[in-house]
Amino acid sequence: MSLKEKKLFLLDMDGTIYLSDTLFDGTLDLLAYVRRIGGRTIFLTNNSSRGTDKYIERMKGFGIEAGPDDFVTSTDATIRYLKGKYDPQTCYYVCGTQSLKDQLAGAGLLLSDSAEEGADVVLLGYDTELTYRKLEDCCILLNRGADYVATHPDLVCPVWYGSAPDCGSVIEMLATATGRRPLVIGKPKPAMVELAMGKTGFGPAQTVVIGDRLYTDIACGVNAGVDTIFVLSGEGTVSDIEKYHVQPTYIMSGIREVLSELEKENGA
Repeated sequence: MSLKEKKLFLLDMDGTIYLSDTLFDGTLDLLAYVRRIGGRTIFLTNNSSRGTDKYIERMKGFGIEAGPDDFVTSTDATIRYLKGKYDPQTCYYVCGTQSLKDQLAGAGLLLSDSAEEGADVVLLGYDTELTYRKLEDCCILLNRGADYVATHPDLVCPVWYGSAPDCGSVIEMLATATGRRPLVIGKPKPAMVELAMGKTGFGPAQTVVIGDRLYTDIACGVNAGVDTIFVLSGEGTVSDIEKYHVQPTYIMSGIREVLSELEKENGA
């Protein structure tokens, strides 16, 4: 287990390189380091509430130049799964933001606006525009037997005041109401890491996942067979290792320590 051979750095965002509007110390230096060694950085996020264009804009505000190819999202992985699993005429009811709906429609998927219109699949995302009507529509369709898919299982989203309910919290709410649980596509499933390696050409031995959530970020790396760095700058704590039975390759305080360890191993 060595960081010396790593070239592909898959970085979670919220809680790993920034929190709300605060960029963590060491982030810009880490990105510069990866460029210097001829490596590649891909930002991974389970957050399906916004599109890549918003993340590009957000990164620019932090002084980070990034393009569409620098991101892999749970929406990307979900679209790949849905197009491979279902017929093109399948209709989806989306409990998610307008941004998520636009991305799905842009990929050629057919969307329903209400339970009255009917749908073959209920798709649940991180919905910052959530209404009670959407929850009712989900319950109606799930009770009718519609298939059920969620973009990711994160219980909370880290914010400046602590945390806010994420997709996983709504999963629990709907499970209480309907007894149904979805097939989850994003982290901790390995699809996002596999997409990132596929688009860059780097293999598992050259890849490392860096994140602050053990049950999503780190589990995703473990499931994809790559090394992981669990940073304690966001949601996760060391006690989560026993709680979730997921063992990271490394545990570090944050991005600054990650950079220090990389420079130490490479003699920088």
